[in-house]
Amino acid sequence: MANLNRYKFTFGKKTLTLTTEHDNLFMEEIAKVATEKYQAIKEQMPGADDETIALLLAINSLSTQLSREIEFDDKEQELEDLRNKLVAVKQEQSKIEDSL
Repeated sequence: MANLNRYKFTFGKKTLTLTTEHDNLFMEEIAKVATEKYQAIKEQMPGADDETIALLLAINSLSTQLSREIEFDDKEQELEDLRNKLVAVKQEQSKIEDSL
């Protein structure tokens, strides 16, 4: 079992303790990004409570993640297509060399 790290940070007015496999440096970056995103949403929606902001932040994060997964899948397909073309070119080259 991996070593688990307990990391404490504040989101809005709530102090949270997370149990994670990531080290404190990584979690500090996560806390920093979460705080920045929290502040940005809070500025746009000053009347929103912390729960609403947390939900919007989660939905925005999932949207970003899904977009990146789609982009990654597209790049994987593009790479597979290029590999197939390379194999076809090498096979054709081999046929030409064999006929010489």
